[in-house]
Amino acid sequence: MSAPHATPSAQETVMITRQVVVATPIGLHARPAMVFCKAAAAQPAKVTIGTAEGSTADARSMLSVLGLGVRGGQEITLSADTGDQDARASVDALAELLATDLDA
Repeated sequence: MSAPHATPSAQETVMITRQVVVATPIGLHARPAMVFCKAAAAQPAKVTIGTAEGSTADARSMLSVLGLGVRGGQEITLSADTGDQDARASVDALAELLATDLDA
């Protein structure tokens, strides 16, 4: 006789998201991308950056962020899983960073 299997409860993944317009005129290229990715790596929560076209990248990966081709003035979405208690603070910190000119 086998032991009864516990059915795992369905946990809904909820994301913290925030849209922000990239203030750096050249977008997330070279130096601005490096500054952004370094800040993302310092955050306690894993943040994803996404474009309106549906492309996404781990905000900590410079190559992935560069691959998105984000331009200045473009609106992007930052998101993090609410399962991480620091999700909102991480998303907010990175959004504030992108709202400033990182190439100044």
